[in-house]
Amino acid sequence: MCNMAAYAGTRSAAPILFRMLQSQEALGGGHYNGIATIHDGRIHMIKCIGSTEELLRRYPEVLELPGTVGIAHSRTPGIDSDEWAQPFFAHDEKVIYCANGAAGMFKDTDYNPIYEQDKKDGIRYRTLIDKPAASYPVMNDGCCVHSSEAVANLLRRMKSSGKLLRKAMSEATSTLKSEIAALALAVDEPESVSAVRINQPLMWGKDDSGFYLATSAFALENENINWINPAPACSAMTMWKDRIEFDSFDQYMSYFVPCDPLTAVHGVLDSMLNTGADFCVQDFCEAAAKCWPEGKLAAANMTVYEYLREKVRSNVIESFVVETPGSGAGLTAPQRRFRRIRG
Repeated sequence: MCNMAAYAGTRSAAPILFRMLQSQEALGGGHYNGIATIHDGRIHMIKCIGSTEELLRRYPEVLELPGTVGIAHSRTPGIDSDEWAQPFFAHDEKVIYCANGAAGMFKDTDYNPIYEQDKKDGIRYRTLIDKPAASYPVMNDGCCVHSSEAVANLLRRMKSSGKLLRKAMSEATSTLKSEIAALALAVDEPESVSAVRINQPLMWGKDDSGFYLATSAFALENENINWINPAPACSAMTMWKDRIEFDSFDQYMSYFVPCDPLTAVHGVLDSMLNTGADFCVQDFCEAAAKCWPEGKLAAANMTVYEYLREKVRSNVIESFVVETPGSGAGLTAPQRRFRRIRG
């Protein structure tokens, strides 16, 4: 699982993005971390394997990345390489992109046409490895790349033909179907963040300084934002310091149910907590997803995050953090677990 954050406003973006990653860190993610801002005609990015604490230890300058617009990403353990941390640059560093989710029911999506065109154009993938990696596309030549880096390059190609970033993201996610939410920046759109949401969680909020996006509303609450809203499913959006715009697209519409099974989901989660055991977010999400009909896209993760947020605010459940194995020697990843308060 991954966590994301974005900000477009009047304040320095990097410290805000860092705090938003910290607020979500152990819910999912927490093992790779990266922050990107845009300023003065270029994208500035720092990322590494490790917690937010490790990111700050290795790169204290991360809090000084310039600009008032940016995106951030954190994910769970995987390939032992800083290059596999997100966000991902396009080949010329004019676009940067990150995503939360997985192929899901669209596991047969073919990335080879993009990969082969990039090879023909002399583009080198930073995430390229010469063997398969679980859950990531394996190319016809036997190599593996991160799907999000392929999307970053595709977005750059689309931008070169004059498309707005959110339009390019809409087309890219319609061509390369997956169960995701995603964020991106482009140097020729320096005052805004663009995003898409298929079915994975994405919340937006606003204060006097600008607009925010985050995987979980926990991050927005910790920024003292009271106006918190879910981003629409199957939509593309762009946010500036003073406004946010949404476009819908219908390529996924047939995969959605007309009404999410909230009563069933809450019943399942209540039953889990009533056992007295403790669970991580992934446990809840996997159980909740089974409430949707087969072949339909589940909004399970967003439902779980909001369920947990309400239960925490109502003092029904409590949470604690444990350390789980990381991607490299001696590295760990924090995991937040939840249980019903006894008594």
